[in-house]
Amino acid sequence: MNFKEYVTQDTRMVFFNPDEFGEIHRVGDRDICIMIDHEELTRRKANTTNPDDGIHDAELLFYAKREDFPKRPAINGFLNVDGKPYRIVSIQEDSATYTIALAATRS
Repeated sequence: MNFKEYVTQDTRMVFFNPDEFGEIHRVGDRDICIMIDHEELTRRKANTTNPDDGIHDAELLFYAKREDFPKRPAINGFLNVDGKPYRIVSIQEDSATYTIALAATRS
Protein backbone atom coordinates (compact mmCIF):
# COMPACT_ATOMS: atom_id res chain seq x y z
CA MET A 1 0.00 0.00 0.00
CA ASN A 2 1.07 3.57 -0.59
CA PHE A 3 0.87 6.41 1.93
CA LYS A 4 -2.55 7.65 0.72
CA GLU A 5 -4.01 4.18 1.12
CA TYR A 6 -2.64 3.94 4.68
CA VAL A 7 -4.17 7.31 5.57
CA THR A 8 -7.53 6.30 4.12
CA GLN A 9 -7.41 3.01 6.02
CA ASP A 10 -6.53 4.79 9.28
CA THR A 11 -9.33 7.27 8.70
CA ARG A 12 -11.87 4.48 8.41
CA MET A 13 -10.50 2.24 11.14
CA VAL A 14 -9.61 4.78 13.84
CA PHE A 15 -11.15 8.20 13.39
CA PHE A 16 -14.54 7.07 12.08
CA ASN A 17 -14.81 4.13 14.43
CA PRO A 18 -17.53 4.53 17.09
CA ASP A 19 -15.29 2.67 19.53
CA GLU A 20 -12.54 5.26 19.06
CA PHE A 21 -13.31 8.87 18.05
CA GLY A 22 -16.43 8.64 15.89
CA GLU A 23 -20.08 8.88 16.92
CA ILE A 24 -23.15 7.68 15.05
CA HIS A 25 -25.49 10.55 14.13
CA ARG A 26 -28.44 10.88 11.80
CA VAL A 27 -27.16 12.99 8.90
CA GLY A 28 -29.75 13.58 6.22
CA ASP A 29 -31.67 10.37 5.95
CA ARG A 30 -28.92 8.00 7.10
CA ASP A 31 -27.04 7.07 10.25
CA ILE A 32 -23.33 7.65 9.70
CA CYS A 33 -20.24 7.89 11.85
CA ILE A 34 -18.94 11.47 12.20
CA MET A 35 -16.58 13.33 14.50
CA ILE A 36 -17.93 16.53 16.03
CA ASP A 37 -15.22 19.06 16.93
CA HIS A 38 -16.38 21.94 19.15
CA GLU A 39 -12.80 23.07 19.84
CA GLU A 40 -11.96 23.44 16.15
CA LEU A 41 -15.15 25.43 15.58
CA THR A 42 -14.23 27.78 18.45
CA ARG A 43 -10.71 28.17 17.03
CA ARG A 44 -12.00 28.95 13.55
CA LYS A 45 -14.48 31.50 14.85
CA ALA A 46 -11.70 33.25 16.80
CA ASN A 47 -9.31 33.29 13.82
CA THR A 48 -11.59 34.37 11.01
CA THR A 49 -11.07 37.87 9.61
CA ASN A 50 -14.10 37.88 7.32
CA PRO A 51 -17.39 38.35 9.20
CA ASP A 52 -19.30 37.39 6.03
CA ASP A 53 -17.70 33.96 5.62
CA GLY A 54 -20.50 32.27 7.57
CA ILE A 55 -18.25 30.67 10.16
CA HIS A 56 -19.34 33.28 12.76
CA ASP A 57 -22.84 31.82 12.59
CA ALA A 58 -21.73 28.20 12.71
CA GLU A 59 -22.94 26.10 15.62
CA LEU A 60 -21.63 22.69 14.63
CA LEU A 61 -18.48 21.49 12.91
CA PHE A 62 -17.93 17.85 12.05
CA TYR A 63 -15.77 15.56 9.97
CA ALA A 64 -17.31 12.86 7.80
CA LYS A 65 -16.09 10.34 5.28
CA ARG A 66 -16.60 11.56 1.73
CA GLU A 67 -17.90 8.15 0.76
CA ASP A 68 -20.88 8.64 3.13
CA PHE A 69 -22.25 11.41 0.89
CA PRO A 70 -23.59 10.61 -2.58
CA LYS A 71 -22.40 14.05 -3.76
CA ARG A 72 -20.48 16.98 -2.30
CA PRO A 73 -22.71 19.06 -0.01
CA ALA A 74 -23.10 22.64 -1.22
CA ILE A 75 -22.46 25.81 0.77
CA ASN A 76 -25.80 27.41 1.68
CA GLY A 77 -27.45 24.04 1.16
CA PHE A 78 -29.36 22.42 3.99
CA LEU A 79 -28.54 19.36 6.03
CA ASN A 80 -30.43 17.74 8.88
CA VAL A 81 -28.31 16.42 11.73
CA ASP A 82 -30.10 14.41 14.39
CA GLY A 83 -33.42 15.83 13.22
CA LYS A 84 -32.37 19.48 13.41
CA PRO A 85 -32.11 21.52 10.18
CA TYR A 86 -28.86 23.36 9.50
CA ARG A 87 -27.45 25.53 6.72
CA ILE A 88 -24.00 24.60 5.42
CA VAL A 89 -21.72 27.61 5.93
CA SER A 90 -18.36 26.01 5.16
CA ILE A 91 -17.10 22.80 3.64
CA GLN A 92 -13.57 21.62 3.06
CA GLU A 93 -12.51 18.36 1.53
CA ASP A 94 -9.41 16.26 1.34
CA SER A 95 -8.82 12.87 -0.21
CA ALA A 96 -10.98 10.98 2.31
CA THR A 97 -13.03 13.43 4.38
CA TYR A 98 -15.24 16.48 4.46
CA THR A 99 -15.04 19.12 7.19
CA ILE A 100 -18.49 20.69 7.40
CA ALA A 101 -19.54 23.72 9.46
CA LEU A 102 -23.26 24.26 10.00
CA ALA A 103 -25.43 27.11 11.24
CA ALA A 104 -28.87 26.53 12.68
CA THR A 105 -31.72 27.64 10.49
CA ARG A 106 -34.06 30.25 11.90
CA SER A 107 -37.78 30.39 11.28
